[in-house]
Amino acid sequence: MGAGGEVCYPCRRSAVCGVASCVVAGMGCVLVVAMVVYLMFRPNLLHATAAGAELSTFSLALKEWTLSYNLSVGVDLTRHNARLALRYHSIAADAYYHDQRFAHALLPDFSQPASTNTTRITPSFQGRHQLLGGLAAAAFRREDTEGIYSIHVTMAAKTEIKLTPSAIIRLPGPNIKLDCPLRLRLHPSPSNATTTTNNHNPHHFHPTTCHISY
Repeated sequence: MGAGGEVCYPCRRSAVCGVASCVVAGMGCVLVVAMVVYLMFRPNLLHATAAGAELSTFSLALKEWTLSYNLSVGVDLTRHNARLALRYHSIAADAYYHDQRFAHALLPDFSQPASTNTTRITPSFQGRHQLLGGLAAAAFRREDTEGIYSIHVTMAAKTEIKLTPSAIIRLPGPNIKLDCPLRLRLHPSPSNATTTTNNHNPHHFHPTTCHISY
């Protein structure tokens, strides 16, 4: 038996020993490859920033506590010193108002080549949702007077690391979760600007750092 046989069957008299050796050797190879890929990818170098947001509708029907909303957000995903292409899939975004989820959206899959440092994703939410309990409604009345609303936008995505440009060889990457705490002013459209109580507030969004967990 050649050298290859010695690796898989170092115990010639025991098939169990040979199979176990092959399994251990295979696991060792996988761990080595995973470590190399991790050092090249280094997920801690991924940064997310809410670079833009527009809240054109945000009103509450007090009797039913029904929230009407129209929100769009632009989130920049930035990788510094990226060496491998990354594919994002199963992407979901949620919007929360005082710990109550009021909107959900699915985003299309996309790839981030190694040559691309920043990619922008743009979840948008529009519709109506009934808030539960009076705490969120009380918070809305207070923030409506101030003209600034506290909204959290979260996103979750699965990733794959592309080892070849043709993406034939892929390895599972870390699952990523983003949490973007936003403080937003109402930005009405020109058609209803005259009927909105907050139209005297200038709309200016400050980019906000999003928290990332894996």
